[in-house]
Amino acid sequence: MTAKPRLLIRKAMMDIQGKIRPCIQIQADIDPAMVEKLTKSFAIENLFKRSSYSNGFPAGVPVPPAPLVPHLTAFMKNDACPEVTVKTILAGQMHQCTSIWEMMAFQYIAERSFDSLCQIITTVAELGTETIYRPAGLDIAMFAADTAAEMAAALVLTPDAVAITAPDGLANAA
Repeated sequence: MTAKPRLLIRKAMMDIQGKIRPCIQIQADIDPAMVEKLTKSFAIENLFKRSSYSNGFPAGVPVPPAPLVPHLTAFMKNDACPEVTVKTILAGQMHQCTSIWEMMAFQYIAERSFDSLCQIITTVAELGTETIYRPAGLDIAMFAADTAAEMAAALVLTPDAVAITAPDGLANAA
């Protein structure tokens, strides 16, 4: 049993059809019972799909190192950029690269894919259970007390307590 999910990353220079190319392989190492649940019901879930990131990565995603950014952008626009699914990251996915920069770009994508896998694992672990969501920073009791105080203050202002005067130049109808 794996104590904590982890992503194994293997890098090598390999002879591919007579050319030495940089290659990278990724594989998620997680609890076998979770692997069974994921492969049974969620194998085709996308963890990384390049078309989803055509406008860049959303806020909160770790920023890639500055030298990697142009290579990552080019890699994601390239048709050779692989998609990562639950099935491929669990089985192990290898990518033959054209450069060391492409290898680093794929590693960055693999790490973001693993982040997504961990989110899915959390949800799958909660299947069949009941959870409670409470927004951070929202104190319901404080909100109710503020509302009650505002309502009490509004009741103090009755029509008799408010003096109504006519605008300049108009007669007072009262």
